[in-house]
Order: sequence, then C-alpha cells, then structure tokens
Amino acid sequence: MEQKTGIDLSMALWEYVAGIPSDHLKSWDCSFSGYYEDVGRSVCRLEVPRDRVIVILGLDNRFQINSIDSKASTPYQAFIVGVDSRPLIVEHEGVQQCIEIELLPWVANKLFHGASTELSPGVVDLKDVWGRDVNLILEQLGKISSWQRRFALVDQLLSTRLNKSNQTIRVEIQWAWKQLERKGGCIPIRQLARILGWSDRHFATCFREQIGITPKAAARRIRFARALKLLTTSVHYELSEIATICGYSDQSHFTHEFHSFSGCSPTVYQQAHFSDILGTPGNIIKG
Repeated sequence: MEQKTGIDLSMALWEYVAGIPSDHLKSWDCSFSGYYEDVGRSVCRLEVPRDRVIVILGLDNRFQINSIDSKASTPYQAFIVGVDSRPLIVEHEGVQQCIEIELLPWVANKLFHGASTELSPGVVDLKDVWGRDVNLILEQLGKISSWQRRFALVDQLLSTRLNKSNQTIRVEIQWAWKQLERKGGCIPIRQLARILGWSDRHFATCFREQIGITPKAAARRIRFARALKLLTTSVHYELSEIATICGYSDQSHFTHEFHSFSGCSPTVYQQAHFSDILGTPGNIIKG
C-alpha cells in the first residue's frame, strides 16, 4: 500500500510515502501520498499552481496560507486547492504531517458534488464542502500511526464518496481534458469544440461547469505544468528550448506566463532552494 522514502538533511527530518491506490481509485486516476517534516524552525514555502485539484489533510497541525498578492494568512488543517489557484505562500511552525490527494478536476467535481466552480480561485476549507464529517475524518487519521492504515482509510473514504455521488461527468469533457493533456495544452480550443460538434460558447460553458475553469485557462495551466517539470527536473534545457518545447511563442512569452503562475521568473525559481530541506523558499516572493 505504500512506497517510502526517508531523508535526513542535516538536522532536518523529512519523509515522503507514496500510497498505492486500490484498483477502483486507479480507475479514477486518483493518487495520494504522505509527508512528514521536523525541521526545528518555522518554514515558509512557495507553492505554485498545478493542473490537478489538491486536497490536504493535516494531521495534528495547521498551515498558514495566503496568496502571493495578499499579506493576510488563514489557518487551515484540511483544505482544497482548485485548478484556478494563485501561487500560494504556505507556512508551518516546524513540524508538519499530512496526506496529499491529487484529483483530476472532473473527478473532483464528482467527489465534491458539482462544487468545481466554488473551488476557484484559491483555497477552500474542506469543512465548507464536506461539513462536520471532516472533523471525524481527521480524528480517525490522528489515531492511526502507520501510513499504510492511513492510506487504507483515505482510499475507503474516496471510494465511498465517489460511489455515492450522483454528479454526472460528461464523457465529452473527460475527452477534451485528456486531449489537452496529451497535447500539453497546445491544441486550439475551437478545434476541440468542432470535433465535439459544439459551439465555442457551449463547449466553454460545459467545460467550466465540470472543470472549474475555461478550456483556454486549462490549456495555459497544463502548458505551465509541463514547462515547470522540464525546468525543475532537467538542467539540459535552456529557457528558450523549454519555451519552444512547451508551445510558447518565444522565451519572453514563457517568462511572462511563468511569472503569472509563480510570482517570479523561471530563472529565480530554478535557482531557489533551501539549504537543508526540500521545496522552494517563500522569501523569493516576499523578498
């Protein structure tokens, strides 16, 4: 049920555990993982948007979160980050333990009973969507010490809620999202509408109802996710090459889009690292 990686970076302790979903959840392309960190000091990270809906279940700890254009932070223990989120500053006091769930946007729409548009933009407290059940979920997880048993509970929770949901997922929207992903966001939106036999307006409306953002916005986000992966996992590409590979008109266009999604330039992001722990320091934005 799990694949574990442990790292001791100087005096900081860090652990990442990848859960292995049941066959039922695999059919929904759901994934989840666990994180533990004990660094002996407060931590401030920059978290950039993704092309997935992210659910965080904090275990006995809270995160202070604010968007990069706001100085006011809000405490969260269990929360949802929609696909239309801005770059976020996430802080904790030095010890954090959580489960992270990644969902395709249309799967999140079914799981949260059609609340996709409510998840955009920004962060939503999970209690605002699932109510008092969240307290029980967090209490149960807090009593479990092993990642395997935690993942089993999360797997059961997600499977049950997906089975009980009467929210319809349109196959046309599933297909359109998969086409956008397959093409890295580089496919004309009008072409997708024409293949479906829909008007541009009808396609955009249906897409936003189930995904939470327009097809054009989804394409931009998917393109950024691809560029971010190249930027952070390979040192062999120049920025101009990443721009070309990911379908940006030129390096200037890439830099502008990257700044929109991260709050900084690709060069600054690529070079920013903590000296002893993982992640991107939030002070590259605050500073």
